[in-house]
Amino acid sequence: LEAGFLHARGEIVVTIDSDSVIDRAALLAMGGPFRDPRVGAVAGRVAVYNAGAGMLPRMLDVRFALSFDLLRAVQSVYGTVYCCPGALAAYRLAVVREVLEEWTSKAFLGAPCTYGEDRALTNSILNRGFDTVYQGSAIVRTVVPSTYAKLVKMYLRWERSYVVTNLRYPVGYLSWCHTLSRMGQQPHALVGVLAALGVISVLGILVYVRSSRSSDVLYGLLYSYFSALTLFWIFPYAALTVRSRSWMTR
Repeated sequence: LEAGFLHARGEIVVTIDSDSVIDRAALLAMGGPFRDPRVGAVAGRVAVYNAGAGMLPRMLDVRFALSFDLLRAVQSVYGTVYCCPGALAAYRLAVVREVLEEWTSKAFLGAPCTYGEDRALTNSILNRGFDTVYQGSAIVRTVVPSTYAKLVKMYLRWERSYVVTNLRYPVGYLSWCHTLSRMGQQPHALVGVLAALGVISVLGILVYVRSSRSSDVLYGLLYSYFSALTLFWIFPYAALTVRSRSWMTR
C-alpha cells in the first residue's frame, strides 16, 4: 500500500482487497463525493461474495449490510466514518501523502502495528480536519469465512485494531461484563438481556428489509445471538495479545 501511494498518479487513489470483486460502476461512484474539497476519504459498501457457502456467510451478509447501510451511513451524515475499509476505499492522494510517514510508523506499546491499517489511515485523515464519508452505491463483494475457526481469526484481527485505535469497544465490553455479573446475582435478568438483544436485532432487521427486501433477514436475528454466545471471548483475548504481529490471514 505504501509503495502504491508513493507511485500513484492523479488526484484519487482507490484500495481494494485481493479477495474482493468490485461492481462495474463502483469506481465512478467512489469519485463523486470528492467534488467536495472537504472530503479526504470515501468508504465503499462491502457485501459478501460467497453468501451461498453456508450459514456463517449468510449471517455475515446481513451483518455487513447493517454495518454499512446503517452504521456507516449514520457516521457519514457527520462526515466522520471511523473506518474506510481496505476492501474498497478511495482517498485524496495529496492528503494520504501528507500523513503517509505518520501512518507507516504506527506503533502500539512499542510494537509496530501490522493490522487495522485502514482504520489507522482513516483516523489520520480525520485528524487533519478532512471529512470521511460513505458511498452506498459503490459496492465490493468480498469472500468471508465459512467456518468458525476462520471467523475467529478474522474477528481477532479486527478486535486488535479496535484496541489500538479507539475505546468504544472496550467500554461496550465492560458494560456487557457488568450485565453478566448482574445476571449472576439475579438469574431472571437473563430473560431481559435476551429480550433486549432481540429488540436491538429487530430494529436492525427493519433497516435491512427496507434496503434489501431479502428473505435472509432472519439470519440477522440469528447472528445477534450467535455472536453474543460464541464470540464474546475474542475481545479480551485480543486485548491480551494486542502486541502480536501475526496478520492471521485466511
